[in-house]
Amino acid sequence: MSYADTLGMRLLEATPGLTRVALTVTEGGLNMHGTAHGGLLFSLADEAFAAISNLEAQAVAVETHLSFFRAARPGDELIAVATPERVGRTLATYRVEVRRGEQGPVLALFLGTVSRRVRGQSG
Repeated sequence: MSYADTLGMRLLEATPGLTRVALTVTEGGLNMHGTAHGGLLFSLADEAFAAISNLEAQAVAVETHLSFFRAARPGDELIAVATPERVGRTLATYRVEVRRGEQGPVLALFLGTVSRRVRGQSG
């Protein structure tokens, strides 16, 4: 079982232009304030980032950043929507919005850059 499976993440869509991953906030994912732990939101965003960045190449993260805007509560369905900002030959940067539901407010914004190479290429 993977880390994403352990947290209950579900891959909804995976294309090079848009990837969506969902997660329902449970009691096990809460912080001391009774809201979703920041690490839970980061993990969800990172899963969408990993999925989209590895669709067309072998990719490994070199830098990430996450800004928190709103809290998530138990029972909230969170959707991480990843889109490319710029995809080059060796580096690619992606934007991931973590939302409450499909059309809900943005709770967190993740930006990440990967080093990428053609699959099977030694490095």
